Amino acid sequence: MRRKQELRHILRETEVLRNNALGVLVKANRPTRHLTSRQRQIAGIGYHLGEIQMRMRGESRAVFQYGEDDAELSGPQGWQPPEQCRSRAELAQRGLLILALIDSVKKKLLQLDVLELRCRELMASIGKALEAFCHESGIIRQRMYPFGVFSRCRRTLRGFFGRAYFTFPDMEHIAALGSITGHVLKIADSPAM
Repeated sequence: MRRKQELRHILRETEVLRNNALGVLVKANRPTRHLTSRQRQIAGIGYHLGEIQMRMRGESRAVFQYGEDDAELSGPQGWQPPEQCRSRAELAQRGLLILALIDSVKKKLLQLDVLELRCRELMASIGKALEAFCHESGIIRQRMYPFGVFSRCRRTLRGFFGRAYFTFPDMEHIAALGSITGHVLKIADSPAM
């Protein structure tokens, strides 16, 4: 039971880290809202900003399957203390039931250990991917908006005059951002089991 509680805590930590990663992706991909469908195809971006936001609000991806098995750990049905056994055969049969119960508990503990290792691996990979994403998206943002607010204003004015918000060279940067985002999304969406 203690292992299950620890694992539930680790699963919650994994889900919080996943949501934080999706929040960073949303923030870094805000410029993609200015893309037209044609520009999305050119850049190879197969996601929308709203998609990532829906994933953040969605249910937990890590499924914990052991919540209903608490009754199994209390003992087999019809189990009685050995003093109430009438014969050696009945005692041997109950001994076998107890051994089967011990085996099933060991199996469940092994499954919990595997799930814990997978969660820790997932947390580490999300952390590393997010760190790399933040570094690369910072570089891309600096290239796309070299003058900060002034670059954004110039792009907005381009949009008012009927021209595209992004130029062709900007599309290369957007494609790189989309590629990195796709990799992080794949890691963040990988199931725990």
